[in-house]
Parts: sequence; structure tokens; C-alpha cells
Amino acid sequence: MKLYCVGVAPNPTKVMLYLAEKAAGGAAIAIEQVTVKLMQGEQSEPTHRARTPFASVPVLELGPDDHIIESLTIMEYLEELHPDPCMIGATPRERARYRELERIADLRVLNPLGRAIHATNSPIGLPASEDIAAAGRAVYTGGLGYFDEVLGDGRPFVAGDTVSMADCTLAAALQFGRFGGVEAGESLRHLRRWDRAYRDRAPAKSVLLR
Repeated sequence: MKLYCVGVAPNPTKVMLYLAEKAAGGAAIAIEQVTVKLMQGEQSEPTHRARTPFASVPVLELGPDDHIIESLTIMEYLEELHPDPCMIGATPRERARYRELERIADLRVLNPLGRAIHATNSPIGLPASEDIAAAGRAVYTGGLGYFDEVLGDGRPFVAGDTVSMADCTLAAALQFGRFGGVEAGESLRHLRRWDRAYRDRAPAKSVLLR
């Protein structure tokens, strides 16, 4: 298997964090990580568009003409192949909650934060738009506040006592925020506490660039 990815970009980063967490838990998954040079436009070249028509990353290549092109789907596919250590919940109710937290991290933090950064000072040259940036800020501000409340009980990870896909997604979002000049505010002290602790973990240090 090959994972086409790039550092800092949030969607590839959450998959890379997932792989690092699985390895730290004793399940090293044999995947070659191949960097796609976004700044040079490699994502738009025919060879990569043959993997995904959306010119996006990450892409998991299972074999010739066999690709998975969505980050959450990649993680869930790998989780089915390598269920231990479990990063998606042990019971139906746990799995629902873990997935819910991951979706909130993705849809209410990562995606709108990414839109706001790209609409302000896009690292890949997308056009600026204050309207798009403001709409993104309105959503991710609420998402960050939600996670500050969730983490207010002092839990070590987003879903509780064990690391999950939600941690990977939220950490990837916050890294991209730092890259784009967006930091969690001082008032979000529970989120900031979790962020510091998560970034200090060996799996995170092996992936996160800042």
C-alpha cells in the first residue's frame, strides 16, 4: 500500500497521525508514504488525477487502479484491517460517540478553519475572500468552543481515556491553524491543555511539524 500525502495539510496529517498512533500501540501498518508536492502542482498532474479526479490528498493506493480517496474512509478501512489498538470505540454506543467527535472535529473545526486560511492567505494560491473567511471563522470558533467544553473534565483524549481518530483530526486541524496564524484563544484553556499534551506524545512528534 502507498499513502499519497503531504505534511501540514490537515487531511493527510490526520491519516499520518492515525498511522503513528497505531504503530505506537503495537500495530505498525506497512504503508509507504509518498509526498505530493502541492506547491509545485503535482496534485493536478495526470498521474495523480488518475488516482483521484479531485486532485486531492490523501490517497491510499491498494493496487493498480484501486484507491481510497477520503481521509476518514482510509482510517476506517485500515481500522477494519488492524482493529488493535482500537481507535474507533469498543461498543456500538462508543463507536457512535467516537465517530460523532471525529465528524465534529472535521466539519466544525478542520474544514472551516481550512477555508478561512485559504480565503485569507492561501499557501497554494487560492483567491482571497473576506466573506468566505468570516463564514469559516464563525463555524470553527464554535467548534473550538465545543471541544473546550468536552475536554473540561480533564480527560486526556478527546473521547476519554484512550486515543481515537478524533484526536488525530483535531490535532491536524490545530496544526494547520498554527501554520495559517490561527491559535486557540487563551480562554480555551482545556483545549490548549489537551493540545500541549497531545503534541508532546511521541506519535505526534513524529508527524506534526509545529
